[in-house]
Amino acid sequence: MTPRPFSAVRSSTPDGVTVVTLRGDIDQDAGAEVRQALLPCGVPAPFTVVDLSSVSFMDSAGVNALIQAHRAAGSRDGWIRLAACSPIVAETLAIIGVDGVIRCYPTVRDAIAD
Repeated sequence: MTPRPFSAVRSSTPDGVTVVTLRGDIDQDAGAEVRQALLPCGVPAPFTVVDLSSVSFMDSAGVNALIQAHRAAGSRDGWIRLAACSPIVAETLAIIGVDGVIRCYPTVRDAIAD
């Protein structure tokens, strides 16, 4: 299996929710980029939806970045929500137990609306 290059795009909705769209493989090589996308300058957006629909693989580097962002947002009375997890990413999150801490929604729209 050929690794898919990682990329991240940040955007905002009119009501102030930041959407971070992650693409490709999230492994040790991409861990710093994931953290930077979720915590620019070390500070989280108050309300963030992470679109995982185009993530084909995630290891502990990605999981750790999600947990760091979740904790940072919570410490500022904010939240982070996951959206559109692929089956392989959803399985990884379930095995580790992250799905019990950070909720995953079927779509970005659902995550924003809740």
